[in-house]
Amino acid sequence: MQMNFAERITWPALPSELRAQIESVLGSEVVDSRSQTGGFSPGTADRIVTADGRRAFVKAVSRELNEGSANLHVREAKIAASLHSSLPVPRFIGHQTWENWEALIFSDIDGCSPKLPWNQNELLAVLDVLAGMTREPLDVGEIQLPELYEDVREDFQGFRRLMSDGYIPEDPWVAANTAELNELAQKADEALAGDQLVHSDLRSDNLLIDTSGEIILVDWPWATRGAAWYDGLTVLIEAKIFNPDFDADRLIASHELFNGVASEAVDAVLAGLAGFYVDAARRPPIPSLPTLRDYHAKQASATVAWLKGRLDSRSRLA
Repeated sequence: MQMNFAERITWPALPSELRAQIESVLGSEVVDSRSQTGGFSPGTADRIVTADGRRAFVKAVSRELNEGSANLHVREAKIAASLHSSLPVPRFIGHQTWENWEALIFSDIDGCSPKLPWNQNELLAVLDVLAGMTREPLDVGEIQLPELYEDVREDFQGFRRLMSDGYIPEDPWVAANTAELNELAQKADEALAGDQLVHSDLRSDNLLIDTSGEIILVDWPWATRGAAWYDGLTVLIEAKIFNPDFDADRLIASHELFNGVASEAVDAVLAGLAGFYVDAARRPPIPSLPTLRDYHAKQASATVAWLKGRLDSRSRLA
């Protein structure tokens, strides 16, 4: 299976005025740029090199390309500037605005995203890093992060929206149990409560492994405060997209990140995510994010299958 990511514009396509602003921050003219794949935004994602040898990562998008992505860049600038230096994140260099363009500048990480399908050792390394982050107090300066359960509450109403619209899901198990799955999803609020830093959009293209093997988490516009194991769960969903036979439940039962997490809590969050993905996948394509609905469909299929297996094993649903 291949992921269909957005076709990005590149550094040379940025307005010259914006490029000049970025070069002023970096202190030298950009002489080389390499566009990076991954993600669903049509904006730039370039590793750049300046004439004096400085390396940086720049991403930029205009409101004409995608209003939502531009707003996320503004939000991420505030969050990135507040993340503690001890966290496994790129160093934030600056935020530049020109007319309807928003650009973010970070230190460049010499590395690459985990390969898909997920390698077991890389997956364990990511879960280890997430577990390590839970052992440190949440410190994001004066910025007020939203509560995770509040941030996803409306998303997790997907099954309710299906019922309200009279929509019959293609999956027969979902169609037969939509009301019960909706009830289960409503229990996710309590499951996601917490006081830990949560990335909230974690998957392979939002992770880098540098040349020393260190795991770096990138792209933080959705950061929240809540239960950190949520990030691990979304990574496991991605693992099951590419390998449906992957035993994610074994890792949940054995890894430190999920210590003390009740099976019912995992079920509730999976139900909330499944409802969101199934509901999103049926929606019309978004012209400025043309590959997103395809990914929602893949997420829906993997999450529903995983949840069905968990509930069937305990005879919770027909």
